[in-house]
Amino acid sequence: SDDHPSSDDNVTGPPEIKPWDPAVAAVQEFPITTYQPVYFLAESLQDAKQKMRQYCEDLPRPFFATYNAQNDTVHIDRPVKRTVGVPSRQDNTGVTG
Repeated sequence: SDDHPSSDDNVTGPPEIKPWDPAVAAVQEFPITTYQPVYFLAESLQDAKQKMRQYCEDLPRPFFATYNAQNDTVHIDRPVKRTVGVPSRQDNTGVTG
């Protein structure tokens, strides 16, 4: 018996196991019509956390946000510019932002 579920059209074999690399996982395509074709495996939970922290540290940050737990607010250190393709919201005053 096969350890991986199968269907006539949706599964081409067992899933591929790749080393845990957040940069690779971030761009890995996962088709929604088949079983997950790739799994990422870390050496340990500590290894997974360390690699994820490093990946997050290396992400470009056009702004920095801090959370204030006393008044339940988030402070952003500079104006945030919307990127192309992100729809803007319109509030009740008719001002977009």
